[in-house]
Formats: sequence, C-alpha cells, structure tokens
Amino acid sequence: MVAAIVAGQADGLAAAYDRYAPALYAYCRSLLGEPADADDVVQDTFIIAAAKLGGLRDPGRLRPWLYAVARNECRRRLRSRALSAPLDEAGEVTDDTADVGAGAERAELRALVEAALAGLNPRDREIIELNLRHDLSGRDLAEALGVSVNQAHALASRARSQFETSLGALLVARTGREACPELAAGLHGWDGRLDVLLRKRVNRHIEHCEICGARKRRELSPAMLLGVLPVALLPMGLRAQLFRLIGDLSPVPSAYRAGVISRAGPFGRSGFPRPLDPPHLVHGPVAHAATASAGAAVVAVAAAGIMYGLHGPHAPHSPGPPPAGPSSRASVTSPGPPGAAPRASAGAGSPSRPGTIPLAAGATATGPPGPGSPSSPPAGQPLVSVAPSLGPVAGTLTASTTALTLHLGVAGSFTLTAQGGPVSGITIQNPDPLALTISLSASSLTAGQTTTVTVTMVNLLGSASTLVVNPGGLTITVNG
Repeated sequence: MVAAIVAGQADGLAAAYDRYAPALYAYCRSLLGEPADADDVVQDTFIIAAAKLGGLRDPGRLRPWLYAVARNECRRRLRSRALSAPLDEAGEVTDDTADVGAGAERAELRALVEAALAGLNPRDREIIELNLRHDLSGRDLAEALGVSVNQAHALASRARSQFETSLGALLVARTGREACPELAAGLHGWDGRLDVLLRKRVNRHIEHCEICGARKRRELSPAMLLGVLPVALLPMGLRAQLFRLIGDLSPVPSAYRAGVISRAGPFGRSGFPRPLDPPHLVHGPVAHAATASAGAAVVAVAAAGIMYGLHGPHAPHSPGPPPAGPSSRASVTSPGPPGAAPRASAGAGSPSRPGTIPLAAGATATGPPGPGSPSSPPAGQPLVSVAPSLGPVAGTLTASTTALTLHLGVAGSFTLTAQGGPVSGITIQNPDPLALTISLSASSLTAGQTTTVTVTMVNLLGSASTLVVNPGGLTITVNG
C-alpha cells in the first residue's frame, strides 16, 4: 500500500483511505469537536500522505504515521482556534454522531461514561481515545504522540488509572446506594456530579467496603463501557471530495495542496512528523488552552470513535466505490478563510494523468532515502528501532485456545502461560480494532505464570479475524 502511494498510484491512496479514514475521523472529532474541522484534517492528512510517505523508513508503520500526521493537523487548528477566539466566546460544538443504542439503561451508561471523561484533563482524554478506543499501545502510541515508548507506557497507564478511578467511583456512587447504607448516608443530597474531592471520598469508601468493592470489580469494564457512546460517522462525500481535490491541477487546488504539504513539516529521520504539543507526564489536571476552546461539549464525542464499520458508508477493510477520480474534471470553489479547505464541485478543471496523484506546483513526493541521504542509517544499523525489552526472554508462550467465538457486546477470554522461563514484552496485534477491543492483564510473566486476555466484539465482524500474540507469533482466530 505504501509503495503504491509513493509511486503516485491513486489506487494505493484509495485503499489507505478506505482502511484508515473512518478511525482517523473519529479521533479528529474527539480532539476538535467540529465535524467540518475533522473533515478538513482527514482530507489534509491524505494529501500529506501522497507527498511525504516516501520518507517513511518502515512502510509497516503507516497506521501510527497517519495518526501522527492527523494529530499535528488537529493541534495546528486548536492553536489557531485559541488565538482567534477567547474561551468564553468559543462556539457551541455540534454533535451529529449516531447513537447506536436506545433505552433508559444505555442512556444512563452513556451519561456515566461522559461524566467520567469530563473529569479527565484533555491530555488524558486523548490518550484514552487512542489507547482504549483505537487500540494504540506501546510503539504505535509512542509514534502517534511523538514521545518515547517508555513515556507512552507511563502516559497510558496514568490515563487509564484516572479514567478507571473516575468511572468506578461514578458507577458505585450512582448504582450502589441501595445496597450500601453507609454509601447512601455519605452521598445524601448528592447532585450527581463528581468533583475531585468527592471522587476521593467514594474511592476511599470502595477500598474498605466489601459490597462496593465487589460491585466495582463486577461492573467496571472501561473499554466496553466506552462502546455505549455515540459514533462519529465519516461523511459519505469526503472520499470523492478528496480525490477531486488531489486530481485537479488548476491554480486554486494546486496552491492549497502546496500549502498543506509545506506546513506539515519538519519530518524526522524515521519519516514521522515532529510532534506539535507532545503530551508530558505531569501530576494533576493540566488544561491546554487550545483544547479547552472546544468546550465541554467535546466530551460527548471524546470517545465517539471507531465503532464505525456497522454504520459508515464503507467498511474499513472494504474497497468501497471507485474514487471520484483523479481522471475526472473538477473545479474548486473559493478557498474561504485561512486554514479552510477548498470544497470541490463538478465543473471545469485540469485533470491529472489517470491513476496518478498530482501534488502541487513545485512539490514533489519524497522517495525512500538513498544510501547517501541524510536520513539513511549508518551501514549495518537496523531501519526500525525496537522498543526496549523488560528483560531477557528465556521462555515461550502457550495459549489455552486457538479460536474464540464471540457475540456482539459480550466478552470472551483466553489465557497465556509462560513455559520454560520468563516472557516479557507481550503484545497482541489486533487486525480489526473497529470491531474488537483487547485487554491484556499483564505484559510480563515469570516462568509458569498465566495471564488472561479479554476480547470484546464491539462491532460485527465481516469475517474471521486473527489475533497475533508475540513473542512467538501465536495466532488466535476470532469468529463472530
């Protein structure tokens, strides 16, 4: 796929769009709130991909590379938004997400999760979105955020801990008072809102109360509860608009593409963009002014993301309709205010050669680094940096099963056991994060130790998916 994009083949870019655009759009909505802004970021991300993917040292890193580019484009818009409008004058955030569930119980759960997300700072909300909803962890999460692998692990651990603490306290406070008189007395007159002090009080009670502790352990599943939030649907017309825009060589779209490509840099030796506003591990709530300008309504779509395959115009792995193409004629309306993407419409224009992707006047796609280029590694140095190991791997992993059969919304599990010595750095590759969420209770095992892997189907599977467990390359087939 990457090679086809670098070669300027429209089919390669179309395949990447069909596979990754739905999840990217959901992520952008979680940061920006406004659908139009998310539209523009997704469009610009693929314009940048057409021009800059040749510099990506490891073509297998396309997915985190796209997230890194999209994140920078979101951050750029958030910076501009913060400068152009005071926080108290920021516009209302619209919510055109589709609620795939109905009923009082689901509505109550949705309110519960939204309240828990509202209690997090913007940095932690973003990391929860990437880690739990989009299944980015370890090196993938690090590259998307522009931080080290160790820092990504620490950020994800802290964010998940904060979210689980808030969610657990809310869950027990709202549903456990009838079963626990002591909790009911402590929350007498409570208005349903959870501030920091009340969260600490409830959590201290949970630690010492057998009834409430059992309720939290039984009912708390952050990844599953995130699934009750509404889904952000990728606009049906965005795909055709993108390919009309990149296929038009007339002055206005050419100038727009050149501007998008120019501002996307700089890119590092690995081919990833240098991050704008990378997250830092600090203690206590940190509110980024630019993110705050999106308003509290962003929480309603903060995790409104990747359960898209059930309702979107194209399933993430389906080819979709042919691009409205580089070979078709198009014109572009007035570019509008600075930073706004031009909108393509039918009319006269200058099409490119069929099957190829034009860039812009004076812009060229970067090719793979040659032996003498500054981004080439020294002789003998591997192209891909390896995430640090927790220790020497002396054992091997065995799995309790080779196949799982799941039902929508119901979790299944299997166990992994270390045999012959310790095993560290355990990872599970999820080929379909739009349909499956995976929870691994431990990533390092001593000899003979066992860990449980929980798999939940949050969207219907189009076909069987195969999970790959490393080290060792074990495969688990998931049917639904």
